[in-house]
Amino acid sequence: MILIWMSLSPPGSVLLQQTDGDRQTPLDLVSALSQREELLRSAQAGDSARTNKDKTEVLNLPLLEAGSSLLAHLIFSYQKERGLPGLTQSGNRPHTLVYKLAAALEKHSLQKVTSDWTDQRAVRLAEDVETLLRLSRGEHKEQVSAAAKECRGENTVFLMEALENLQANGKALVADFW
Repeated sequence: MILIWMSLSPPGSVLLQQTDGDRQTPLDLVSALSQREELLRSAQAGDSARTNKDKTEVLNLPLLEAGSSLLAHLIFSYQKERGLPGLTQSGNRPHTLVYKLAAALEKHSLQKVTSDWTDQRAVRLAEDVETLLRLSRGEHKEQVSAAAKECRGENTVFLMEALENLQANGKALVADFW
């Protein structure tokens, strides 16, 4: 019962609507009135938590700022250490390795593109290009909370700008080969 209660907390009443193979809901499977009431209260708490999730209040600004600083510096250090070659090179960019990888990854999955590769550095480069392509499509935005997006702390603003720059680099990469 505790496992069901813990599962109900985030999603709420959505889980109470699920059915098993016999088309029974969780409430159908609980016979004790007190347990049914507990399930309903837990579902309501989950619904309330999901409704309040959209609030943009930062509950621990120092923690958000510290995490933002660490993540932004990690992104920049990674770019500096193993940045994607070709993004800043002039000349015939669509024929560089990064652009060829990007074009292949737009058409095929990473697993298909790299399935026979033995050079792990090349695989990591393909993973980096795939990440950049995902950033260009804005797939990261749903993972960033509204509180972080709206926070005006110096480190958090820096992180949001870093993510926007990565997204712009990804869009530029895609635009060059289309």
